[in-house]
Amino acid sequence: MTAISSMIAAWHSNISQIDCCEWNSLCREKDRPFLQWEWLRLLEDSGSVGPGTGWQPCHLTVRSQTKLLGAAALYVKEHSEGEFVFDHSWAQVALGMGIRYYPKMVGMSPFTPVPVYRFLTVPDMDEILICMAMHREIESFCHEKEVSGCGFHFVNPSWGRILEKLGYRVWLHQGFAWLNAGFCSFDDYLAGLKSTHRRSIRRERRSLRKNGIRVVRLFADSVPDEYFSLMYTFYARHNDRFGQWSCKFLTPAFFDGLQTHFRDNILLIVAFAPDDPEPLAMALLIVSGDRLFGRYWGARVKMDFLHFELCYYQPMEWMIEQGLRLFDPGMGGVHKAFRGFVSTPGYSLHKFFDKRLHGIMESYIPEYNHLEMRDITALNSILPYRRKG
Repeated sequence: MTAISSMIAAWHSNISQIDCCEWNSLCREKDRPFLQWEWLRLLEDSGSVGPGTGWQPCHLTVRSQTKLLGAAALYVKEHSEGEFVFDHSWAQVALGMGIRYYPKMVGMSPFTPVPVYRFLTVPDMDEILICMAMHREIESFCHEKEVSGCGFHFVNPSWGRILEKLGYRVWLHQGFAWLNAGFCSFDDYLAGLKSTHRRSIRRERRSLRKNGIRVVRLFADSVPDEYFSLMYTFYARHNDRFGQWSCKFLTPAFFDGLQTHFRDNILLIVAFAPDDPEPLAMALLIVSGDRLFGRYWGARVKMDFLHFELCYYQPMEWMIEQGLRLFDPGMGGVHKAFRGFVSTPGYSLHKFFDKRLHGIMESYIPEYNHLEMRDITALNSILPYRRKG
């Protein structure tokens, strides 16, 4: 067994400094594509993260002689944007105490609130031992560089338990998921809903058909090349509606790069108005094994029910046809609960290196989590499913 003391750590300011095949050899099926080397490289090469973005790559690897044992996607942050873990209250507490909050270190797949994050470790060795070595190196780095703390966002729950034992505190975040319970069709799914909700969904879909809206689903090679750059236009237009609350973090080059590296993971759902060859709206989703992830959407004009059709009903229908199991539609929106998406807890893990600030978090995080679980319970109380029996 390799001891912690014999592991050699290295820090990398760009993922291109790490061999692609070595990194991906540590990835499991559920890590892909969001922790895959090509995904993280595309974020950097496209300028979505890196200099000038407030996301400075600072990836960690540990080796035993020449063998890569572990790797972690890490970023030194000068702000809290794009994380979907809203820690502004902690930043305000730190400011009031005269404690410097930024820079901080974040481990996650940037701009991706999907619960997959973990340290990538070689499968034939003790994961806990490797994680302990990586944790020790991260804390040493943060103390040396005067980084205020470290957070790991949207973590794999089983991996998160390792970090809990190393002094990190769990913060819960409400998310959504829809499980394909072996449905034969979308109507089969609707049959399990209360009649009022079933009628409402059918009415919404019928309204779009009456308006002549045509929807096509394009997967992998069937997606036209020009639709990738057009998807950025829709993504940008949608985010521009929200001003300072926008989530426009990705560049046009990121969307262009998807067609080269991740075409096989792309499901694009496109709506057309009557007699118009140009797309009216688009939704881009990521397929990973038996899971589907809703990511980006936008429309040229606002139209009732169009968002629900492209971002919920069409993806659900497609994954039933394909036999996929789990659909994560993205964060936020009570309207998801009314359409059958179950609220689930997501996890982030945090440690502040100032003992005063960490102590305050330890005191208050149980109450944060209690309130979040109360919200999750409340959202699940309005689910539209019929009671069995």
